[in-house]
Amino acid sequence: MPQSTDQTLAPVQPQESERRRAPRATAPMTAVVGSTPYTIDDWNTLGIKIVGYYGNLKPNDRAELRVLVPTAGPGALFAAKTSVRRYDEETAALTLLFDPVEPVATVTLNRYLHEMVAQGCA
Repeated sequence: MPQSTDQTLAPVQPQESERRRAPRATAPMTAVVGSTPYTIDDWNTLGIKIVGYYGNLKPNDRAELRVLVPTAGPGALFAAKTSVRRYDEETAALTLLFDPVEPVATVTLNRYLHEMVAQGCA
């Protein structure tokens, strides 16, 4: 009996990176929520993803935090208002969007990204 060549294909889901409005960088940074520092896994000028987060923030919460950017020289620190986009319980990853993106933060992050690209680290 011949096999049918008519196959129903499932819709293709967009990859994680295709959902992003801007590409993410993995150059190291730290976010301080309250008084607790967390490693930033990846980031762009629109938001960050924190790893190992076990606090009380959940999707749709708003949070103020500080971001430590190890730029050349003394480094940089800026305060950011954010909104929680998602939390993955399996990986303890918290994704936050800057709300709104502050000009100082954008300039600092862009400068750091350019430094990391120049050093071949981003």
